[in-house]
Amino acid sequence: MTEAEVAAALQDSFWLAADRLLMFHTNPWELDEALEAAGYAMGPCAAMDLLGLDVVLDRRQGAASPILPRMVAEGRMGKKGGVGHYRYPGGGGAVIDPLIEDLILEEAWFAKVTRHDLSDAELVARMQAAQAAAVGQLLGQGAQPEVISRACRTGLYAP
Repeated sequence: MTEAEVAAALQDSFWLAADRLLMFHTNPWELDEALEAAGYAMGPCAAMDLLGLDVVLDRRQGAASPILPRMVAEGRMGKKGGVGHYRYPGGGGAVIDPLIEDLILEEAWFAKVTRHDLSDAELVARMQAAQAAAVGQLLGQGAQPEVISRACRTGLYAP
């Protein structure tokens, strides 16, 4: 596997884990803040917004909760469109958008999901567990450890 393929697989698994956490436990800014406080350069929701939510959805091949498809259907394309998980007034920095929390809660209600809050430490632990599972899967597919390590350092958040 190439480094680009490994990085894409890691991104996809990371973002899918974030999608699950949004559906069942949290909102974008809490998840991003927890991961950034734990040392991540950027949270997954901000990273998805940077890449473009339409691009992220296309890469998922149907393996997403109903949150992301609805966001894209409503024109939430991320930073390039001025709104995604966050709002980007005037193309500037991310601003919390309470409407996305309403959208997430609505989708959870439609799916009959009982949501419960997780601590920041639990959010980070679940994201790290998803990363560990993805690394294990990549190793099982023959990816070299040094390629995985490099992809984790340089490509996990790269658009």
